[in-house]
Amino acid sequence: MSASFLITFREGLEAAVIVGILFSALRVFNDKKQNLLLWAGVLAGILASIGFAWLFEVFFGGFSGKAEKIYEGTLMIIAFGVITHMVLWMRKTSKNLKKELTDKVQKAFEKKEIWFIVALAFTSVVREGIETVIFLKAISVQSAQGVSGLGASLGIVTAVALGFAIYYGMKSFPVKKFFQITGALLIFIAAGLLAHGIVEFQGAGVLPTFIKPLFDLSPLLSEKEGLGAILKAIFGYDANPSLMAVLAYGLYMTWIIRRHKA
Repeated sequence: MSASFLITFREGLEAAVIVGILFSALRVFNDKKQNLLLWAGVLAGILASIGFAWLFEVFFGGFSGKAEKIYEGTLMIIAFGVITHMVLWMRKTSKNLKKELTDKVQKAFEKKEIWFIVALAFTSVVREGIETVIFLKAISVQSAQGVSGLGASLGIVTAVALGFAIYYGMKSFPVKKFFQITGALLIFIAAGLLAHGIVEFQGAGVLPTFIKPLFDLSPLLSEKEGLGAILKAIFGYDANPSLMAVLAYGLYMTWIIRRHKA
């Protein structure tokens, strides 16, 4: 399983679940016109996500030397922060997400604010789309091998198919457990992005190097081939990290574990 597949699958299913909840809430009113408006919100979110991906590629790139390292380091730190926030947010809100969205739809109908339902669908899709673009770009820079287009596409297709299956009757799918497992994997991806972002800033001279490398595992597990290359592509494995990167990785994982136990 590639990092690109995991990210697009997770983000795609998250959007599909939220949109599915909105459609389920509309069933009560049995109004096909509102369904069409909801689909319009979803389509607008998809188109906006595609537009953001294009703009991101056009306006953020083409750097070289020190500027390139700063850009890549910044991108990785942003992706690290957004992934962490997303995982913690879903953990906190997943229990009451369906009730909260259903209540919002009901209030929108009572106040005749149908535009609010369309906006909910739009923001749900475009948020996941923007996050996906940032994550994939950061992963692409980190792995130095680009993003697997096939993996990303399969992730989206699988998420959409599973979303329809859940909506049309596959009630036994453990959505909560799914988000817990993928959330744990994404935390490791985020930790790798944090560590790699620090290394990029060190390479640009923005952060002090101190000790680099702290150790070198290349003779045992090279990051350029085999298992090491796979771990680098998915989790940002670094065979010869700096002291600051190792400390940041360890402190972040310690903080996450404490948050989980709290």
